[in-house]
Amino acid sequence: MKRKLIGMLAAVLLLTQGCAAEDKRKSDYDIPIVDEEAAGQEDEEMPDTQPETEQTEGEDMAQAANTDKEAKIHYSPEGYCMWDNWYVERDGEIHLIHLKGLAGGMDYDAAKENRRGYGHAVSTDLVHWSEQADILSLEESTNPLDRDFRYTGCTIERNGVYYTFYTMRKGQGQRIGVATSEDLYEWEEYEGNPVLVPDEKWFITFANENVSNHAAWGATVDCRDMLVIEDKEGEGYWGYFVASADTGRTSPTAVIGVAYSYDLLEWEQLGIAYMPRSVSMPEMVDVFQIGEKWYMTLTTAKNNGCISGFSDPYITRAQIYAVADSPTGPFVENPDDNVMMGGQINSGYSSRSIIFNGKRRVLYTDSNNGEAVLSLPKDVAVNEEGHLRLYYAADLLENLRTGVLSDMIAVQPNTSFAWNTKGGVWKKEENIYSCTTDKNSWQSFLMRGMANNMELEFVMDAESDCSMFGIVLSSEGDGKLLHDLNHILVLDLQNNRVYLTNAEWDLANCREYEFEEKKEYHFRMILLDKTIELYIDDELVFNSGVHNTGANRAGLFVNDGSIWVRELGFYSLED
Repeated sequence: MKRKLIGMLAAVLLLTQGCAAEDKRKSDYDIPIVDEEAAGQEDEEMPDTQPETEQTEGEDMAQAANTDKEAKIHYSPEGYCMWDNWYVERDGEIHLIHLKGLAGGMDYDAAKENRRGYGHAVSTDLVHWSEQADILSLEESTNPLDRDFRYTGCTIERNGVYYTFYTMRKGQGQRIGVATSEDLYEWEEYEGNPVLVPDEKWFITFANENVSNHAAWGATVDCRDMLVIEDKEGEGYWGYFVASADTGRTSPTAVIGVAYSYDLLEWEQLGIAYMPRSVSMPEMVDVFQIGEKWYMTLTTAKNNGCISGFSDPYITRAQIYAVADSPTGPFVENPDDNVMMGGQINSGYSSRSIIFNGKRRVLYTDSNNGEAVLSLPKDVAVNEEGHLRLYYAADLLENLRTGVLSDMIAVQPNTSFAWNTKGGVWKKEENIYSCTTDKNSWQSFLMRGMANNMELEFVMDAESDCSMFGIVLSSEGDGKLLHDLNHILVLDLQNNRVYLTNAEWDLANCREYEFEEKKEYHFRMILLDKTIELYIDDELVFNSGVHNTGANRAGLFVNDGSIWVRELGFYSLED
C-alpha cells in the first residue's frame, strides 16, 4: 500500500535556524617558485606555467559514445555554449548532462538544431571535464508529444539503472518524459511517456493535446525542469517540477510542484511546494537537506517578471533560495536574504548540486563574458546567520595552482589619464604591504608576476582605515599609465558594496556586501579564462565575466586613507 502523502502538505511556519558554516583552513603549499628575481626589477616575461595535458580515458574504452577528448576546465561543448546542467556519479566518475546553448554568430540549420540531444561530459575531480558524444537526440524519438528541443531534467540511479527525466515539448506544451540506461551512454525512452502532466487540481494543464485549460494561458502548459531525489526516510523518491498556477493574481505565475513515486515511472502529485512572492517565473529547481532544514534553489531574473524579488538591490539575475521544514514544503523565501548567488547578466546562473568527496558541491553556468562555460565547483553551506552561501572548495581548487608568482612591487600606475599624478606611495616591508593616500586620493601598485589565469589572496588588517580598496588587473603596456589597468575590483567599505570597474571608473557588475568596521578580512580573487571571482572569508561574494587578453599582472589599490595587507599569496593557474 502506498503511504498517504497528500496530508503532508499542511502549512508550516518558517523558523530561522542558524547553522555554523564549515571552517575553511589554509594549507601549506609545496609549489615551485616561478619568478624570483631581485626586488625592484620589472619582469615583462610571462612565466612558463602551462599545465600538462590530461586525458580522461574512462574505464570502458569500448564505449562507442566516448569521444575521448582532452579534459578541460571551464568546460563548454564544442561549437555550443554551456546551459542548464546536472550530474550523476558512476564508478568513481561524475557524469555531466547538459543543455547545449546556441553560440552567437554561427550559422545553424534551425530544423536540425531543434533535434539536438543533450551534451555529456565526464570528470573525476569536478574541475576537468572530457566531452563525450551527445545523448538522447530527438532524432531517436517517435513520441508525437516529444517534437521540439528538450529542456532541463535530471538523472538518478535506481538498482543499477539510470533514469534521465527531461522536458518533452510540443510547441508551447510541456510534459515530463524519462529514458533509462545501464551505462549513461546508450538510452532507451520509456514507451509510456509522458510520466507526468500537471494535475488540474493545482496547476494549469491541458484541455486537449494542444490547448491549456486556462484562457489567459492559451496553448501554453508549463511542466519542466524535473528534479528527482531519493527519500532517505521512505522507500521512494521526491519529484519537483516547474508548473504554472492561477493563484489569484492578475496573471498566472510559475510554481514548483511536488510529486512522489516508488518506481520512478508512476507519480502521485501532491500539490504546490513553492510559490513565488510575486508574479514571476523561477525555474531550474534544486532541493537538498542541510541539518534539520530543507533548501530549494531556483534561477530567476528581473526579466522573469519581478523587479523587486531580490534581497540585494543591485542584482538582476540570481540563484535564490527558500527554506522548509519538510521535503513537501512549503518552501518560503526570506525577503531580507534570498540570494545564494547572483549578479548582473554577466554573472553565473542555473545551478545544481552533487555530493562529492563527502561534501555538497554546486556548479553552475558562468556567463564568461558571453561565452558560457561550466563554473568551477563551490562548497555549499549555511553560515552563522542561517543564510545559504557558496564557498571556496579548497580541496579541489588549490590543485589548479601551477606556480607561485613574484609578489614584488614592480610599478605604481598614474591616477590620471594624461598626467603623472600619484595619490600615495605603496611600500613592502617584511611582507607587509601598506599605503597612506592623500585626502580623497587613490593609488595602486602592480606586482611583477604575470599569468593568463591567476589566484590572489591576502589579509586586510583590522586597523586599516580607508573608504575603499581592492584589486587591479593589467595586461596593457608597462603598467605605468592609468589606462593600463583593464579591471578594477572595488571593495567599497563606505557604501557596503563590491563592484567591477575600469580606468574610467564606470560602474559595471555590482553586489551588496555589509562590511564591519575594524574587522580583519581574508580576500581571494580568481581570474580564470573570462571569469573573475571574489571570495571574502572564503564565501563567494562576486562573480562576473571580463575581457581577459592574457599575460595579466595583479596588484592592489587603496582610496582615501591607510591600509595594511599581509599574507599575500600570488599563484598562476592552469590555462
